[in-house]
Amino acid sequence: MGYALPMSSSFVYQPHVRQSDGTVITPDILIERVFASGADGTLIPAPVSRVTSATVLQQSAGAPMGAPAIVLVAASYGLLVSVGAILEDILAVARAAWRYDDIGNRYGDIELQSWTVHAGKRTAFVSERLSALTSPAGAMGALGNAAGLKPGTAVFVGHPVPLGESLPVERFEVVLDAGNTQLQYGFGLEALG
Repeated sequence: MGYALPMSSSFVYQPHVRQSDGTVITPDILIERVFASGADGTLIPAPVSRVTSATVLQQSAGAPMGAPAIVLVAASYGLLVSVGAILEDILAVARAAWRYDDIGNRYGDIELQSWTVHAGKRTAFVSERLSALTSPAGAMGALGNAAGLKPGTAVFVGHPVPLGESLPVERFEVVLDAGNTQLQYGFGLEALG
């Protein structure tokens, strides 16, 4: 007789948060609720067990390429902004973040960039200003609380790249570029099967 392995109902997110005064803090944030944007941009609940900050991820052979994403994380002391990706069965988030209060006035001008790497060749994938994506206020409003997200909530706002095509990719890199500072995240991809 088989049994099901227990699923994780929370994820401990430990970002290195760059603050406006130049200091960096690394809090433990317990993520208990996760939402990710679907193909039409609506935010849908996702299993917390899909969230990772790993630097090497495994996917089924032939799985469609993912989409770069902005990750909003509600902590007890305010909203954090990070960078990540939405893959077929994985929600990847960098271990680096900014306080929204520190970058909010220029949020729309920040650029989300991504690249794929195959056979040593780095190819631009998506480049978009954050003003073209769902805003933090829009995400909060869509989830029913325009005043803020409940602490312990992570929202993956992906660039609406179609996920239908499978690309031979060995590495995926994403960056939030604010001009004078960047958040970077990259991970290797291993195909299973």
